[in-house]
Amino acid sequence: MSLQDKNSRILPGLSWRRSEQAQTPLYTSVKPPKKKKNGTKVADPWSEESKGLDPSAFSPEWPDSLKRFVERSFSACSVRARDKLEIQLKQIISSASNNKKINIIDWDNRPLPKACDIIPKSKPVTLPAKRSSGSAELNGSFEDFDSEERKERRLRRFQQEAEAAKKAASENALTLLPAVPNKKDVVNWDADTIVGTCTRLEKSYLRLTSAPDPSLVRPLPILHKTLDLLKKRWVEESNYTYICNQFKSLRQDLTVQRITNDFTVEVYELHARIALETNDLGEYNQCQTQLKQLYSMGLSGHPMEFLAYRILYFLYTQNKADINTTLATMSTEEKNDSVVKHALDVRSAMATGNYHAFFNLYASAPNMGGYLIDNFIDRERCIALQKLCKAFRPRLSMAFIAKELAFDTIEACAEFLASLAISPSDGEQAQYIDMKLAYPYAAAAMKKYEKVDIKGQIY
Repeated sequence: MSLQDKNSRILPGLSWRRSEQAQTPLYTSVKPPKKKKNGTKVADPWSEESKGLDPSAFSPEWPDSLKRFVERSFSACSVRARDKLEIQLKQIISSASNNKKINIIDWDNRPLPKACDIIPKSKPVTLPAKRSSGSAELNGSFEDFDSEERKERRLRRFQQEAEAAKKAASENALTLLPAVPNKKDVVNWDADTIVGTCTRLEKSYLRLTSAPDPSLVRPLPILHKTLDLLKKRWVEESNYTYICNQFKSLRQDLTVQRITNDFTVEVYELHARIALETNDLGEYNQCQTQLKQLYSMGLSGHPMEFLAYRILYFLYTQNKADINTTLATMSTEEKNDSVVKHALDVRSAMATGNYHAFFNLYASAPNMGGYLIDNFIDRERCIALQKLCKAFRPRLSMAFIAKELAFDTIEACAEFLASLAISPSDGEQAQYIDMKLAYPYAAAAMKKYEKVDIKGQIY
């Protein structure tokens, strides 16, 4: 299609050469002719009535800048978008014609319609200081949304909105600043910290539901005597229910009086050891958590001993994240300590699957580490037994199994195997285990060790 044919479809009745006859338009408008205020009809160049009209019938005449505008529009439009471009050009030129703005609009600088795929760089548009209400762009014209003028107006509007939002935010921030608190609303810990007056050495633990009464709280000198009494009672009676209740009451009196010193560390360490001895991991975990905070304050105690316990406790709960965090924060001095090194060796043996080394470390655990390992020794024995079943066929002696799994006697090993539904062979092979038959039972026994609750008990 030639350029003249393109423009003939856009401007019917208009020839590029003034001497040629008017051509018949290819499009027919279905809109009724518009009327002026006095009732007379206005000629619509796209209607049936305008077919064959001479350009002289339109006033003003079509300017050359309009022709160049159409030419530029088609040059910047792809083939697939030409139909859409024709419709948009009709609307733009019809609006300008009806409003008698053909010669007023600067067609050379007017942005191309939206249907144009390639937007050539246009001259910068200088915005008027004040928009005129009679502008051709606002009186029924179909202004292009992507025009430079529209973009400039949007940019200024967004800047104004952003400045207004910033101003409102600053005003709100000033409004939301907390007022000077009332002295009645501020807790004065020095004034509100109580000093107990109770002189009883023994007192049952009761969870506080209100502010503590000084007459029911024992002062520090009385608490020293209470600790000596509890040590003696534990050695003589070993009644953990009574001891645990008294220790929790002792810890409560220390807390409400905000006593944080070496005596506090001694109380928590002793309670933690007794809890380990009686396999109360929930109470031990509470003491361990508080001791970690107390050690960070620089108070004296046994931090290396309880660091080793903490590592073993994480091995029991299979908390790999906390193990890695602990290893990353340990100093060289802590890693070289003999007690801590033993716990790290246990972790290494479990990580590498070296159960021969693991059970040897279990037998030589320092301090009270053996009590913690007791809580997951059966789990590790089941894992080790599965490896023995795969490595040794067809049978294995009870004495060898008892030695490898760190049992004190063959009877204890037989009792453990019986709990897994594994029994020795009959007849002459009474002291041997068929490892092929034992493997499914050893694997099934691991199901009860899959979950650990928040206190550390496996269920």
